[in-house]
Amino acid sequence: MPALSWSWQRVEGCPVRAPLLKLTFLLLAGTLPAPPRFACLTTLSFQHPDRLWLAALLLAVGVGFLVWSYRRTSGHAGLRLGALLCKSTAWALLLTCLGDPVVSRPSPKIGENDVVLLADDSGSLSVAETAGGKPRSDAVQAALGRSGDARPDWMNELGLQFRLKLHALGTQLRSVKDFSELTFTATASRLEQALSTVSRSASVAAVVVITDGQPTDRGALKLAADARKVPFFPVLVGEQTPSPDLRLLETSVTQTAFEDTPVTITTRVEAVGYAGREVEVVVLDGEGKIAVRETARVTQSQESRTLRLKLPVAKPGVGFYRVQVREAGLVDLQSPKKEQSASREATLANNERHVKVDRGSGPYRVLYVAGRPNWDYKFMRRALAEDPEVQVPALIRIAKREPKFEWRGRTGESSNPLFRGFGDQANAQRYDQPVLIRLGTKDAKELADGFPKTAEQLFGEYRAILLDDVEAEFFSQEQMNLIERFVSERGGALLTLGGQECYQQGGYEGTPVGRMMPVYLDRTSSTPAVENARLELSREGWLEAWTRLRQDRAGDEQRLAQMPGFYAVNQTFSIKPGASVLATVRTPDDRSLPAWVAQRYGEGRVMSVLIADLWRWGMQDEAARRDFDKAWRQMLRALIVDVPDRLRVTTTADGDRMKIEVHLRDAAFLPQDDAMVRLEITTPEGKRSELFAEPSPKESGLYETDFYPSTPGPYRLEAQARLAPTEAKDATASAMESRRTGWGHDPLAAEFADLSPGRAWAEQMAHDSGGQVLSLADLPKLPELLKNIRVPVEETVTKPLWHSPWVFAALLMLLAGEWFLRRKGGLA
Repeated sequence: MPALSWSWQRVEGCPVRAPLLKLTFLLLAGTLPAPPRFACLTTLSFQHPDRLWLAALLLAVGVGFLVWSYRRTSGHAGLRLGALLCKSTAWALLLTCLGDPVVSRPSPKIGENDVVLLADDSGSLSVAETAGGKPRSDAVQAALGRSGDARPDWMNELGLQFRLKLHALGTQLRSVKDFSELTFTATASRLEQALSTVSRSASVAAVVVITDGQPTDRGALKLAADARKVPFFPVLVGEQTPSPDLRLLETSVTQTAFEDTPVTITTRVEAVGYAGREVEVVVLDGEGKIAVRETARVTQSQESRTLRLKLPVAKPGVGFYRVQVREAGLVDLQSPKKEQSASREATLANNERHVKVDRGSGPYRVLYVAGRPNWDYKFMRRALAEDPEVQVPALIRIAKREPKFEWRGRTGESSNPLFRGFGDQANAQRYDQPVLIRLGTKDAKELADGFPKTAEQLFGEYRAILLDDVEAEFFSQEQMNLIERFVSERGGALLTLGGQECYQQGGYEGTPVGRMMPVYLDRTSSTPAVENARLELSREGWLEAWTRLRQDRAGDEQRLAQMPGFYAVNQTFSIKPGASVLATVRTPDDRSLPAWVAQRYGEGRVMSVLIADLWRWGMQDEAARRDFDKAWRQMLRALIVDVPDRLRVTTTADGDRMKIEVHLRDAAFLPQDDAMVRLEITTPEGKRSELFAEPSPKESGLYETDFYPSTPGPYRLEAQARLAPTEAKDATASAMESRRTGWGHDPLAAEFADLSPGRAWAEQMAHDSGGQVLSLADLPKLPELLKNIRVPVEETVTKPLWHSPWVFAALLMLLAGEWFLRRKGGLA
């Protein structure tokens, strides 16, 4: 006959049907309740269940005899009932032993399960929590054993039950013979990556990680959904945030088209133990000179501040700056006198970061197309003379197309008489062609055939197009479709200027160019022309950096009030959904009309200036002329700043490596796959490394490679792509495309960003895995704690219930209780 058994599984959250019976069973079995987060299965079985019928019969006879006996006695009814229950329970317990009950429970099999001891070897543990105090690493070494010392007793006791695997982690996970090999100099704490690695083994029963709870790879812990849950036991090192200490928590760089402050560096600083003192954030250039500084007074013992530093000057191209936080009045942290600051702070490793500023290196080419010579081109050319990075080749029509009549020309003359007397008659426009002049072209071939007719001629050469007072009939249908593709697919910019042959008057309604404009052209107006209209910035306009010419709003409001009135405005009455009105003009009769309107269109941007006599602003006086020139430069910079290049390089930090991606496009801005991409990286020491990016199978036109920086500091990268010539392209297709960029490598910035004990992270890890947060003082209790966890390899331990001292103790207690109740009640 098979054994009869009952089981209770102690799992947190499961219902218990008979708590009193369960508690009695556990007491009798001689087992202690395990912590609720650990699963443990205990089973009661009978070796001779065939005897249970005899036990039941004897129990019925015995209980019946006891009931008959106590009914004959006199005394208090409650005392008689209590004495009856005590003796009946003792009798039932004795009769249960006839079935030979056995208690069985799983137990870890000795030497078959692994416990991983993982010690954080990162540099953040070398910091002392108080000035002049001992570093946290001393406490770790005392708990785990110093060099030459024997293993701690708790580790030896744990080794009797489990196989111990000792590991140290920093930037990488490594196995160690003992923890005396810890140096506490690693530049990162890849805790979650290490936990994900060690928990994959099928024989791991638990992972004990000694750490300060501040991983540098949060989110890297990835376990399979069906994977066995291994309990993590974080042993938290540290009790408080080290003090005093200053640290840079975050730095970010924002670039605008605003000339006065082209670059803004935003920093978030935290000060601990500096209440009542001043701290400063400084930005140092490549020569170590202070470019800008910002000072703040700390009012609390632990305070976080956000400071914005505006660089007044930023050179074109890629530049690097060092951002430092320090107590006001101290010297550069990298100078020989830095010990002045080091003696006051817990660490200087979190006081500095490198930031990259990429202002671009041009040339940025903008195609200007005008229907007639006008003042706008003159003022624009004069303004851009101070910005050599922006080039504006121009195609200006000086005479419209005229019908050709033989009688008007001389015999054998087919060119326009405007060119009579000039030497190059072969290339002169005929009567039936408009007369165009080219200005600012790079060579004789550029724009020789007029406006570009192919994507290779337009997409690869220019970043933006300016249409100034030119009608729609100037372009062919294919050219207008090309302009639309230039904006929507290539990501270029389009700027339309006002005039008598623009917008509705230029016949753009229903054309591809008209579809891109941010204003509607289908409504005519009989209102009179505006006179003396004053320019005003809208709410969206005040938020754009390039529309502002002063450092504060009050200065810009005063400038707008002093601007002259305008008399030529292309009146429109509604804008398209998604468009933004950046500026308006207000007429003397208090009508407000859009003056500057912008919108996104596909991958690019379209902006419309509806004022045709904007040049009046620049002719007011010398100060107004400077403002007008500055406005032109900022507007063009805002147009081209987000236009993608044919060769784009992105760098992404991923642990120890820097992922480098190069996106390459051909002259028609289609993905280019048949190219050789060469990368030259210059390290902070000045050494140069050469790499070649390989085509990616994930995306056409994408080239990838990895680089592993070692030394902290700025890294400069130059990418060069030599395009393969094809029959469809001319010889210039094999020319070199290049792009320069870089990154700042500050491994200690993330490691020392937060020095407070990460209790929240430790509690989350323990809760999710079924572990428990411990301290270094709790390590001696670890062997006893791990006895009750479920392990991969278990064995069943059985114990006869009759041999348990709790059974004998329970019998004595029940019989003694029955005797006490009878004596108290005077039962005969």
